[in-house]
Amino acid sequence: MAGVPGANDVIGSSKNGISDHENSGSGHSKDVNSISSVSDTEGTEEVLEDDQQSDLRTLAELICFEEVPPKRFENIDYALLGDFSPLFKPSFNEIETECMEVFEKKKMETKKILGNFDGQISLSVEILRCESYFEPSCCGDYLCLSAHFIDENWELNDWVLHFCSISVLGPSDDSLHKYEDWGILRSLEDWGIENKISALTVKNDNCNNELVEFLKTHIQGKMELQLNGKLFCVYCCGEMISIMVQDAFDKIADIVHKVRQVYTFKTDYPMWFLKLLNLQEALKLWSQGNVSYRDVTHSHNVPSPEEWKKVEGVCKIVNSIYEVTIRAFFNTTPLTPNVHLCRLLELRKILAKMSIDSDSFNRTVVEDMLKKFDKYWDDMFLLLAISTALDPRLKMRYIEFVCSEVKDWNGNSQVAVVLGAIHKLFDEYVVRFPLQYNQQFIHLNDHPKEKSDLDCYLEQPVLPHSQGFNALAWWRTASANYPTLSRMARDFLAIPVSFATLSEAYYTVPKPADEHIVCLKPDLMNALMCTRSWV
Repeated sequence: MAGVPGANDVIGSSKNGISDHENSGSGHSKDVNSISSVSDTEGTEEVLEDDQQSDLRTLAELICFEEVPPKRFENIDYALLGDFSPLFKPSFNEIETECMEVFEKKKMETKKILGNFDGQISLSVEILRCESYFEPSCCGDYLCLSAHFIDENWELNDWVLHFCSISVLGPSDDSLHKYEDWGILRSLEDWGIENKISALTVKNDNCNNELVEFLKTHIQGKMELQLNGKLFCVYCCGEMISIMVQDAFDKIADIVHKVRQVYTFKTDYPMWFLKLLNLQEALKLWSQGNVSYRDVTHSHNVPSPEEWKKVEGVCKIVNSIYEVTIRAFFNTTPLTPNVHLCRLLELRKILAKMSIDSDSFNRTVVEDMLKKFDKYWDDMFLLLAISTALDPRLKMRYIEFVCSEVKDWNGNSQVAVVLGAIHKLFDEYVVRFPLQYNQQFIHLNDHPKEKSDLDCYLEQPVLPHSQGFNALAWWRTASANYPTLSRMARDFLAIPVSFATLSEAYYTVPKPADEHIVCLKPDLMNALMCTRSWV
C-alpha cells in the first residue's frame, strides 16, 4: 500500500529514535512508541552489560579464590555451566584483567590487616620446581615468600606475599650476589612490614644462608631483632630429616640399582618414604624366596645376601625415622613449633640406640645421621626450647628433662640459658606492650603483686597430655590471665620450624609447583598464588 512504510524502514527509523514522518514534518513532534522502544533497548543493553560484568567478576573470584585452573575457561560454552548468562563469552585477556582487579582489591584489604597487626610476623622462603612435559617453557624453579602470624582470634595464618620465577638466575651459588634477594626486600617494603619481622625459615644451604644475612642486616636497620638476631634464622626441620634419609640411601645406591634389576618399583615419585616402601616390599619377596632372576643376564647384577642385609639395615633405620615423622607432621591441630623438640628428642634417642646396637655398616650410616642431626639440634635448640616452654603441658620442666637426657651436655647450664632468654624476651614485651587499665586490674586480682605473668605461668602445674591438644586454643582462653606472656606466645608459636605437612615432609627434590599457575604471565601467577592463600 502506498504511504505505508515497510518493516525495514520501521526498524531503521526506530534505531535512530526519530520516524520518517517526523523528519518530513516540523521536527518537534516525537513518536512516543519509538522513544519507548529505544528506552527499552538501551535498558536491555545495560542489563546485559551488567550481567556480563557480574559474570566476569564471579568467574575471576572463582579463579582467584578456588583451586580452578584459569586455562580451563578458554574456549568453553559458559551456558553449559549453568551459573552464567547464555551470552557470556569473555576472552582470556578479559578474564586475566578481571583477576588482577580482584587481586588488587584483596591485596588492599590484606595490606590493611598486616598494617594494623600489632604482633610480629615470621617469614618463610621456599623454592618450588616445575618439571612439566606439556609446558616446557614453564620448567624451572620458583620462589614462594610467605608470612606466618597468629591473629587476634588465635588463628594461624600462612599468607603468600610474593611468588616469582627464579630460573633465569640459574642454579649457581653466586646468583644471590647478582640478584641480591629475588625481590623479597622490595616485597616487604611494598607490604610495609619490615619493622614486624621476627624470623625467616629457609632450607640450610649456602645460597639461603647468604639470603638470611642480607635480609637480617637490612631488617636490623629498621628494628631491633629479638636476642640480637639469634632467633632470626630458622632451618626447616623436614628438610634436615630428608637429607639424613637421602644420605643413608646414597650409601646403598649401587645395591638399590641391583634390587631394581629383580624387582620393579611400583612408583618412582621423588619421596623417600615411597622408596622405603618399595625396598621393604622387595625385601619381603626376597625373604620368601619369591624374587625372580630370570631376566638378569649376569649374576653380579643381582644383590648378594650380604647386600640384601645392608638394604634391610638401612630400611630399619629409615622406617624408625618415618614413624617419628608421622607423629611430628600428622596433626589435626595447627602445626606449631612447641611440638618439635619432643619429636626430635625421640628421634635422637632412637638413632643413639641404633648407633650402639647395629653392625659396623649400619653404625656408620647412623653415626653420619647423628652428625647432621646434632648440627641441627645445636643451631635450633634455643628457639625450640623457648617454644616448648610456652606449651602448658611442658614448660621449663620438659627443658630440664631434655637437657638431662642429652649426653655431653652441661644440662644445668643449658637450662639457665633458656630460662634467661625467656626472661629477657618477656621483659622486652613488658616494655613494648604496657598493660591497659582493665588488664592491670585483672592481673592484680589473679596474681600476687610481686609476680609477673611469666613467673605465675611457670609456677603453675603442667597440664596432663591429651589427644588433640591445641596450644593456640589454650592460649586464646588463657590470654586474659597472662596478657603479656600471651603476646609473646602468639609471636613464637607462629614461627614455622618446617615447611612440611605430612606428605610434603618426604620430598627428596623441591616441592612441585602448580603447573596450571606457573604457565601464566608473571603478574597473574603471583596474583593467584597470593589470593588463594588469603582466603
